[in-house]
Amino acid sequence: MKKRGLAAAAVCIALIGAVWAGWPEPAGDQVWAYQKLQPVDYRLLHSDALGFVTAKADEGFELHTRYAGVTSFEIRCKGVLVMDVENGPSRVLIRVPADALTRAPDIERLRLSFERWLDYHQSQGALLVQSAGTSWIEALLGRFNESVPDEQRCLLGTAGRPWS
Repeated sequence: MKKRGLAAAAVCIALIGAVWAGWPEPAGDQVWAYQKLQPVDYRLLHSDALGFVTAKADEGFELHTRYAGVTSFEIRCKGVLVMDVENGPSRVLIRVPADALTRAPDIERLRLSFERWLDYHQSQGALLVQSAGTSWIEALLGRFNESVPDEQRCLLGTAGRPWS
């Protein structure tokens, strides 16, 4: 009887270990890299972001420009980073944190706009690096994920105002 109990416990531990090892890791930040931009082209990218933020200011979007070492800017949604763009010495990096699409879904439209613009305006226009994004099913199920409270999302009507 004791042997059967130990065998059952060992099987349960092995099963739990196998499930745990196969469990997917949480999604990380998405990062895209492009060829370095000339200052005039970077200013166009920055002005596009400024226009986006100005149009979405009532939803909680803000633009913060940094000049330390490299020229870069970040877009925040109600104080939380949702996109970081850096025109570094060798390439342009666009970083979108893992929870950004839940917190501020419109940031994906801006990122796609940047991607189209960069592809069109660069000589090669090739995407150098792209992390694997979420699958379509994860994106669909992520819409129902309540990990970001509604008052922290950048959507019209979530700043304490009823939907109109």
